[in-house]
Amino acid sequence: MTSLISWLDASAEENSKMRELVKLFGTPETTDDLGMGQLRDVISNSLFPGTSVLHLGARYMLLVPWAYLTAHKGSKNPDELRNHAEESERQLIDRFMELRVESFIGRDAGRKVRQLPSAAYWTALRTYGIVQKETDRAAVAQLMCAEAPPPEDGEHRYSVWHPSLPKPPAEFPESDENGLTLSHDEARWLQERILSSCPNTLLAHLVGSEQSPDPNLWAPWLDPACRNVEGEPAQWLQDAEAFSFIHNGATILYQHLLAELSASVFSSSDDGPPTQALLEAWEDERESKRDLLATWDVDSYLSRAKAWNPGINGNTADFARHMAEASVSPGKLVDNAEFRAAVETREKLMKKTNSRFRNERRLRAWQPPDRVGALTFRWQQVRRNVLDIHAGLGLTGQTHA
Repeated sequence: MTSLISWLDASAEENSKMRELVKLFGTPETTDDLGMGQLRDVISNSLFPGTSVLHLGARYMLLVPWAYLTAHKGSKNPDELRNHAEESERQLIDRFMELRVESFIGRDAGRKVRQLPSAAYWTALRTYGIVQKETDRAAVAQLMCAEAPPPEDGEHRYSVWHPSLPKPPAEFPESDENGLTLSHDEARWLQERILSSCPNTLLAHLVGSEQSPDPNLWAPWLDPACRNVEGEPAQWLQDAEAFSFIHNGATILYQHLLAELSASVFSSSDDGPPTQALLEAWEDERESKRDLLATWDVDSYLSRAKAWNPGINGNTADFARHMAEASVSPGKLVDNAEFRAAVETREKLMKKTNSRFRNERRLRAWQPPDRVGALTFRWQQVRRNVLDIHAGLGLTGQTHA
């Protein structure tokens, strides 16, 4: 039977999280076989609030509200407004194809795409105050069509969208000539929104810095633009580097244990598990991480993580401690009998009857990986958004009017 993920009567934020989860299943670098997604996401959200692996450009944070606002001019009916806004989002796909934009939502599926930009970016719009923070995507059309009560003396009239939102081009979306390229004014506005809504985060540091990220560095802790941050964001960045490394080691060991089990159960004649080379590469890198791992306080990290997400359970926290302890223990990871047992137990706990250690059918379908990518905490998408804003800021005085 084909496995399906379905959800009903969920908020826009919950739906966005589920879509992100589905995308993560198809991303080898972030596949969560050991169930550490909560701890991963705490770091991602602390460093880069409002971001998602679904993001493909900063200008979508203007294109989405423009789709609703221009649709509102032609309709006061919530259902019509919603349909017109979604049609505008699909028209953007056609426009981007005409403009030969390299990467955008719907590039492959075209107008039949199910994941519209408004769904992918709604958490960002709320986080940065572009739309009222309490506004759910499913209710925004109704709120826009509702007659706002007259403001009290000295008060501003209620607005679903931020009142200083830049104006869309005339005849949007058909007339848009700039695709996902921000003008100076648009970039400045997004910069101000992020700086005011997400102070004391690495995202705000990057957006406000004159130094742009290096597009060739795969992790934020390697990038000079990130490494010069101070205070609380610097601590989260250290957490990111340490957690990524210990998680990577645990995941490689998990794959190695499966290789050993597969060879035993199915009487493989291979010379040795193909994951051996991955373990050796991790051990080589461990030498360069000794100081980081020796100074990293995993209990402090877990305490801060639980403050962000009280739903993190004791088993997950305990396994994080196991990962940290194994990374600084003498001897090779593969020879650590206690940690080998902890990895197997963790996978069984998370997957139950679907565990590859229990389910021979799933073990038979398993293939040893060529690589096991380390966690990067949405860095690819964050870097794209930051570079988009920096590029726009460099276009001094230019607009897209």
